[in-house]
Amino acid sequence: MTTRLKIGAALLILSMSYYIVELIVAARWPAPHAYSWSRNMISDLGVPECLGDMRRYGGGTTRDRFICSPWHALMSTEFVLLGILVLAAAMLLSPLLPKTPLAEAIPYLALINCLGNVLVGVFPGSANEVPGGSHIRAVLHPTGAYLELFSGVAIMAIIAWLYRSHPGYTAFTLALLAVSIVGMVASLTSEHLGPGTAERLAIDPFVWWRIGTGVVLLAVARRPDVMASR
Repeated sequence: MTTRLKIGAALLILSMSYYIVELIVAARWPAPHAYSWSRNMISDLGVPECLGDMRRYGGGTTRDRFICSPWHALMSTEFVLLGILVLAAAMLLSPLLPKTPLAEAIPYLALINCLGNVLVGVFPGSANEVPGGSHIRAVLHPTGAYLELFSGVAIMAIIAWLYRSHPGYTAFTLALLAVSIVGMVASLTSEHLGPGTAERLAIDPFVWWRIGTGVVLLAVARRPDVMASR
């Protein structure tokens, strides 16, 4: 069980590769343009087409950006890897969860999250913003993004409930859950943050939570009973 706990924790912590890859791919944006963390969407990093200035396709807040990602394949691969990591970690760690119906939903939610990430990576975004863009990509990419987002939120909510007797960890989980909800609302109602910022506030908390949870699990690896639900 201790070995299972350590490997599962390590897989969760490996989610930080997402941020490393983001920085690398964004840095390859062609000069004199720069990837905008507030205006550009996350998925812009994985778009295979060099679309240039999106304003030429019409107005709108999501079009006020430049898209050209030479290292798009690396970003798309990372999206798929993120999904595999969360599913593998869930398969290893689920047997250590409390034996309740809610806990039994975690592996299935992880599978949905994995599928969402795979769809995001295999069917890169933004093609639907271009006249004549792929209809399949236009449908499957946002579908994957929503699956990823809502399954991640559900996992955090369930874990917060299961481990409500551990106030520090529960507060950490609920805080990230709240940030994700704020990001979802901001993506629909606010233009001040920028679409990229709002999207990151909605999606990134689940990645932060995975990294933080991995660190917590490694810290208690010598005493796996510490995280037992009471």
